[in-house]
Amino acid sequence: MIVYYYQKPNGKWDEVTEFRKNIRTKHLQSAKVILDFQEKKCVVNLLNKEAGFDDMLEFYKRLLGDELKARLPEEFK
Repeated sequence: MIVYYYQKPNGKWDEVTEFRKNIRTKHLQSAKVILDFQEKKCVVNLLNKEAGFDDMLEFYKRLLGDELKARLPEEFK
């Protein structure tokens, strides 16, 4: 799961979440959070450097709810 945050011209922030099988260099350079479900680890976590994989997964489950659960691998639902 790759999460980006973009600032809009009006000053508000927009969040974009996508799921990819492979992580590219551009993801590592621009993403704020990358959760690797195969390795069960945070590859990138610029929002809260002390939070681990489980903490960030629970955070996004609360934040995105059913929208996220539909895309999660079965073992993480």
